[in-house]
Amino acid sequence: MMTSFTSATFPLKKLLPISTYFCGNNNMLLKAIGTNPTRTSLGFPFAEGCPKLKRVFWVNSNRVSNQAFWEDPDDGSGSDYDEDDDDGEVAVEENNLDFESDWEDEDEDEERVSLGTASYSADKFSTATTDENEEDLRKEVEQLLGPEEREILEQNVTPNLGKIATAKWKPLHSFALAGQIPHMDMLLQNGLHIDLVDKDGLTALHTAIIGKKEAVISHLLRKGANPNVQDRDGASPLHYAVQVGAIQTVKLLIKYNVDLNAADNEGWTPLHIAIQSRNRDIAKILLVNGADKTRRNEVPDNYMTFIIRDGKTPLDIALCYGKDFQSYDLARLLKLVPANRDL
Repeated sequence: MMTSFTSATFPLKKLLPISTYFCGNNNMLLKAIGTNPTRTSLGFPFAEGCPKLKRVFWVNSNRVSNQAFWEDPDDGSGSDYDEDDDDGEVAVEENNLDFESDWEDEDEDEERVSLGTASYSADKFSTATTDENEEDLRKEVEQLLGPEEREILEQNVTPNLGKIATAKWKPLHSFALAGQIPHMDMLLQNGLHIDLVDKDGLTALHTAIIGKKEAVISHLLRKGANPNVQDRDGASPLHYAVQVGAIQTVKLLIKYNVDLNAADNEGWTPLHIAIQSRNRDIAKILLVNGADKTRRNEVPDNYMTFIIRDGKTPLDIALCYGKDFQSYDLARLLKLVPANRDL
């Protein structure tokens, strides 16, 4: 019985002529062969009587490499007998799979029920834990408060806006600028108007835009905030969005049908401000969405008499910056984009 072959690759210059080879115990000579110059490889079949021989070689003298690659001996898995056994095993295995599939379906159903029960239990436990923590905190704080302080707390079950707000500092505005959406919703649920203004005429939407709080801006608009409310100076939320360079906010306000040509108390539209701030991207967005580039602002000739003379168009403002690349670029934009384009 011949053993299977493994292979190794050796550098040609290191391949020595081999005339004999021995069994692993070096006691029994098996066979002697001579190297043949015309042969490109040497095969070493080993007899069954070498129990201690662990490796055999197949040397190919045409391949030159400094690395040796070994293959494990054949375990007989590819024989004809195994194929016959495999056919029987496959049939049995298929029957077992059919039998097991029914159990797997039942196991999956039970697992889903278990997961649903576990999820419900976890939610219930979490709610109970939160309630216990709140109750513990309430008791702890009540012990820390004095009698008068406890009385104030008992009198204000809901937020007392008359005592926590001033003409300048409105809680809704503070929460908007701080990004505290849950606290904003709490005030709104207690009846606070979403377009409440402070002493400067600013709404919470104005404040959120000034602070570039995009999540708050989007939340307020979804809640019904008016995008066209103007402050004491006549500036709308869009004026402030352009001023702070918030491109995404400008796009969002346009989506909510903001007035693109709303002018402040001095006749300045958002497009005037975009050109003044030399923000080409926002100016282009305004123009392609219908902003009026022929609109003139109103410049008081005399602040004492408030005599109004002709103001400047956005193009006039662009040219007033002088001869530089940005002036030419803005002028080109204003010249090429049609006025009052309908989309």
